[in-house]
Amino acid sequence: MREFGQRLVGSWRQGLGAPGMLLGWEILTVMFASVRWLSQRPGWSVALVVGIVGLLIMAAGQLMQVARLYGGQTDYPDWPTSWRLVWQHLGLWLAVEVIVIILALPLGLWGLSSRLLVRLPMAANWVNFVSLHRRPVVVLAGVIYVLLAAFLLLWGPRHFRRLTPQLKQPGSVRQMLGGLAICALLTTCWWGISEGLVWVNVQYDRQGSRMGIQWLLTASLTLVLVLFAVVSVLGALTLVWSWCGQPSVMGVAHHQGHWSVVGGVLCLLLVGGIVQQTQTQQPQFAKTVLISHRGVDHARGVQNTIAALRQVNREQPDYVEMDLHETKDHQWVVLHDENLRVLAGRNVTPHNLTLAQLERLVVHENGQSTHLAGWSAYLRTAERLKQPLMVELKTTPQDSAGMARRFARQYGQRLVRDHDVVHSLDYRVVSQLRQSVPRLKTGYILPFNWVAPQSVPADFYSFQQISASQQFILAAHQMGGRAYIWTPDARDKMTRMWALGADGQITNELRRLRSVTQQDRHRGAWAVLQNFIYSY
Repeated sequence: MREFGQRLVGSWRQGLGAPGMLLGWEILTVMFASVRWLSQRPGWSVALVVGIVGLLIMAAGQLMQVARLYGGQTDYPDWPTSWRLVWQHLGLWLAVEVIVIILALPLGLWGLSSRLLVRLPMAANWVNFVSLHRRPVVVLAGVIYVLLAAFLLLWGPRHFRRLTPQLKQPGSVRQMLGGLAICALLTTCWWGISEGLVWVNVQYDRQGSRMGIQWLLTASLTLVLVLFAVVSVLGALTLVWSWCGQPSVMGVAHHQGHWSVVGGVLCLLLVGGIVQQTQTQQPQFAKTVLISHRGVDHARGVQNTIAALRQVNREQPDYVEMDLHETKDHQWVVLHDENLRVLAGRNVTPHNLTLAQLERLVVHENGQSTHLAGWSAYLRTAERLKQPLMVELKTTPQDSAGMARRFARQYGQRLVRDHDVVHSLDYRVVSQLRQSVPRLKTGYILPFNWVAPQSVPADFYSFQQISASQQFILAAHQMGGRAYIWTPDARDKMTRMWALGADGQITNELRRLRSVTQQDRHRGAWAVLQNFIYSY
């Protein structure tokens, strides 16, 4: 193990210290930072396209340089030869980089993941198919991901021999696994240090001065970004070294020349620019719409019932979010689950029973019991209470033909008059409601954020909190819509979504959300740092 550690450190020293190598990494870092800077706001520009193309070319060239260094072909690889080799195997390099991008997307893509996905156009029917069949799609995507990772990272050295023709003994599966383990360890160390900085910021934000909070945040963001760049370079060196069979490399440092100093200065300037952009970007800590998820706050009541509606109305939420299912007799019942097994102990669906039968059922939750509510009764109660609703219209394969349009005819104008809004996981519902009742505010629920919002036009978007990002919020605003986040319940998650600039949050903890958004925004500055870390 000691010998292995010495060879690893030697490879790092040579990968950074050989003539021209440090400058290459600095140029690559500058280009990554430039693309991140240029991609802050959704949309394309000539500068961004040129930056992305340049980044891909530079990444291929630098990795070829490292491969030639570790492959033993030469002690000091020259750029003209490396560029010639890249051009000769351009198709292979493109394939490798595309696979790397796919593998890095769910991991943050070095801070570019949401910035790429928010620009990804897709036909609305394809987006809808993924949303409605998200579980099998996620399983299939997971299988493809594992196969791609195994193909490139484990068997890649043997399948892509033309990229490194000088290698006599390419890396084995065991060596590549070892390289991946080292990368995971480096990333874990960075994550631990970063989370430690978040903890320091949280403690200081409680009682520190505004200027002190700002300076601490600036220093923390800078350190997190610099450490991430170092860890990324060392991880790349480790993987290429493992690809080349983990050879023994003389880790001798060399004089780098004045261009490396220039590259270092450019890196620091762009780091400062990104830190400044992160602190001043808008929206941030915006006025937040308070939305009660399923009409309940802090487990006081049974979800989606009239009793819970009356209870939560006392806290004056901006909206009460609730769910509708079509019944056997083509009415609507206020219910989230497709099956009543959990709430009522009956293995039936709303399509098995009429509305009258469903209203006789007693549902139990949080140690409380009450009857299921029909939509008409629930709506009348909300109108008496003057409580705006956010209606989620659920769909199933058993729904009657034209269900959404019939709902629009019966209730569309009434919902407009009450200042209610409707959203759905099914974009067909969103599209039909927008056509039938143009004045009704209609939103689309995204179970995960993976496509440009302009692909699915809506008046507002309900983004899932796990993959929420400022780029998707900005994209919604560019469409003239609002961005709501579901379902943050813990204070830290609420604060992070507030720091992202979300227009509203759909939560099970309404009072907690109100207290979070009423605090001094400077006391939540740590959330800017936490969101920054998660973006990578």
